[in-house]
Amino acid sequence: MIFTINVPVKPYVKRFLENNYGNPVNFNSHPREKDFFIRLLKKPDKHDNAKYKHDYKRFTCYVTIEISESPFYRKGCELTKTDTIAFGKHFERHAKLVMRTMVGTYTSFGMPINAAIINFQEKFRMEEEYWSFDSIKKDFFRYKICHQIDFNHYAYQHLEKLILLNMSNAGILTQTIINEIKISAI
Repeated sequence: MIFTINVPVKPYVKRFLENNYGNPVNFNSHPREKDFFIRLLKKPDKHDNAKYKHDYKRFTCYVTIEISESPFYRKGCELTKTDTIAFGKHFERHAKLVMRTMVGTYTSFGMPINAAIINFQEKFRMEEEYWSFDSIKKDFFRYKICHQIDFNHYAYQHLEKLILLNMSNAGILTQTIINEIKISAI
């Protein structure tokens, strides 16, 4: 028998969970996430409940999570406010890491930031209603992790290696001199 639990989350966290674990969310093939979720059910943390309001203003969506009969009866079927926040933050970090990595990679290869964000939204099905362009842009610039790649450096370095390898194979250069030559950045 399968049971479900509805957990309030931010829209992009819901989309991230459904994209990665299905709808309803099923952690059975993902032991680390499954253990994390069951731990939240097993050892409820009520310590910080007072500092969280009942209405979770930013958690405007509910994600449905499947759990099997055993954890449902042994651990429970409810998350405390503190555990709900911990659950949301855990997967929010995952979603933001994916976004920052992908947008950073796109921009590192010379793609304009606007195109990089749109590309991310399309590929990862994070449409505007789930994660707005402006929100992604603000977060990306706040925690920017991209570097411009100098393709000339890599191209010349690779070209030098090919030339030296061909010269060595033709018997023009020995391995001794090739080992002594430092391939310089041009």
